[in-house]
Amino acid sequence: MSTNNMSAEVFISYASQDRERIIDLVKRLDTAGVSVWIDQMSIEGATMWSQEIVAAIRNCKVLILAISENSADSENVVKEVALASEGRKRILPVYLASAEIPESMAYQLAGIQRVEFFEGDEEAGQQSVIRALAKLGVTVSEEASTAAAGASKRISHGASHASPGQAKAKEGAAWVKIAAGVVGAAALAAGVSFLGGGGSVITTPLGQSQTNITSMVEQTPPLAKSVTLDTNRVVVLPFKTIGTSGETADLGYGLVSTLTSKLQPLQNLVVIAKESARKYEDTKLSPKEIGQALGAGTIVTGEIQTSSDKVQVNIQLVNANTEALGWGSTFTKTKDEFLDLQNEIATQLASELKGGLDAAEAQQLAQKATDNAEAQAEYQAGRREWDKRSKQGFDNAIKHFEKAIELDSNYADPYVGLADTFGLISAYNFASANEAMPQAKSYAEKAIEINPDLAGAYTSLGWVYVNYEYDWAAADSSFRKSIQLNPNYATANHWFGLFLSNIGKHDEAIASVKKAAQLNPQSMIIQSSLGQVHIIAGRHEEASKFVDRAHQMNPYFSTAIWFKYAKLKENHTEEDVAAMQELIKQFPNQPMHRKTLLEVYLKMGNREAALDQMVDLLESFDGVLNNCHLADTFFLLGKNEEGYRRLEKGIEARETWATTYGSMPFLKKVMQEPRFRELYKKIDHPLYVD
Repeated sequence: MSTNNMSAEVFISYASQDRERIIDLVKRLDTAGVSVWIDQMSIEGATMWSQEIVAAIRNCKVLILAISENSADSENVVKEVALASEGRKRILPVYLASAEIPESMAYQLAGIQRVEFFEGDEEAGQQSVIRALAKLGVTVSEEASTAAAGASKRISHGASHASPGQAKAKEGAAWVKIAAGVVGAAALAAGVSFLGGGGSVITTPLGQSQTNITSMVEQTPPLAKSVTLDTNRVVVLPFKTIGTSGETADLGYGLVSTLTSKLQPLQNLVVIAKESARKYEDTKLSPKEIGQALGAGTIVTGEIQTSSDKVQVNIQLVNANTEALGWGSTFTKTKDEFLDLQNEIATQLASELKGGLDAAEAQQLAQKATDNAEAQAEYQAGRREWDKRSKQGFDNAIKHFEKAIELDSNYADPYVGLADTFGLISAYNFASANEAMPQAKSYAEKAIEINPDLAGAYTSLGWVYVNYEYDWAAADSSFRKSIQLNPNYATANHWFGLFLSNIGKHDEAIASVKKAAQLNPQSMIIQSSLGQVHIIAGRHEEASKFVDRAHQMNPYFSTAIWFKYAKLKENHTEEDVAAMQELIKQFPNQPMHRKTLLEVYLKMGNREAALDQMVDLLESFDGVLNNCHLADTFFLLGKNEEGYRRLEKGIEARETWATTYGSMPFLKKVMQEPRFRELYKKIDHPLYVD
């Protein structure tokens, strides 16, 4: 037994009461060629900590923590584990029996791989320990390694170290946890850096990287019926941030966004949008449940940590069907090399997902959108603000995108960001279309000038063509070009589907928006749009399913509420009225809730109450609620003259809803009138061109 070798690769920390069991384990490891150090004299209860123990821990590769009821009460065991963590040593918990551990140790060992060496089953336990040590880089004889590899696996990757209360809370929803090979959470929280040498990529054996993916918020329930998921459908989940640095969180956001965007154009992969992935940042759902909810058979997860000058990323693939672990690696570079790090990770990740890359794909993945890391950070910050879809969010987004361009004027992405921002601020009535849309077009064209293969720029341009210039052929061509370049771009499929719906190509429209929903399944806007294209197609039963789903995602989402109560539901009750009145109380500045209540009153035959709501709308929201929405309301009230006046005004102002109202079935009566048709002929709307 190598009990006094100060250069032993394995140190065993144990309680004196378990000495007999530990001696048995040491003998077994010794025959396998593993060098082990243990304290033979046992200093349990000693007043001073042996310097030999300190030296042995500092020199070892792996500390085996022998866990039992006895070790839970050992002060020295706790100190040994703490010293190993501080020294960036890998820790392998070996359970001698089923036991609970104290809170302090539970936190330190969270997510780390465990092994069982139970009494009566020592042979299997021995093979598990040997197999785990080999994975952790410990020298094992070839004979023992072969024997261990052939034995049935007993290592539990799903067990976590938690207090009784923590374990109970996580029961039934435990994630696959990987952590052997990364220092304990307590050391990380204390600011201990585990970032190694510079610039190299270290490929770790399966199960060595600490990727604890238990921390995500449950936003929506998984699908009711479990289905076998295609492993070529991939989602990159938000990476766990080690430490409290805002810089680390920003880098993590940027990395996940970059990985997603780089994977999306690749053939034979379907990549879920980052917006849907972000919904699962802190959930307790299992990999299988998240996979079912997102329709993704492969989950990419990981963690990111920074030190003063370095960035380390641990990444892991998980099969959502089986929760089995796949490829995992650790990447380390300096902060100055972060953009190169992203490309390295993206290239290796793509190769693992696809089983290899051709030359064109490898070249595509190696390309950097910018050489300025600060510019990329500003762009990512702009996208975070843009995602809020609020006036303040759009204003902040513009500032970040402009700053990114200031830092790198040849960086195409922020031009697309500006194009998308100016394209939507008119849709949200934060600016006039005549003011905003020409800017959107200019920025999209600039992005294409810089990078002719940037899918997002063609999507932005298509939005301008259909909603402002009324150039239907150009819109069709631009959207198709975008999808050709990046078939996994949810926004392109979404906006293209809305365009197709407005020009009467219903089957193609539904297929396109459905694809967008598959790519971004947690988007309430896309779910609502799925309802919209079904409504326009006259398929109200199907429409209700998607509108209800959008409503469940956000019970206050005004468009979903309008479709649900005003356009799809026929028989209303006083409860519906009360519900809408309560919404208006909560959101007095939301005109669509008032418009919905007005239409509910009309369907109930209460015209007087409907007219009262109309007065409120005009007094409070004329100029806020777009003219096309008001035109629809006037038509419903039988005030056709005012309806036409408003509709014409909306078309002249090039309101985003103008093209949609040319195809809405609930305007069927007026749609047949010559005056209505002449209005839409003026803009060469395909449904009204002779």
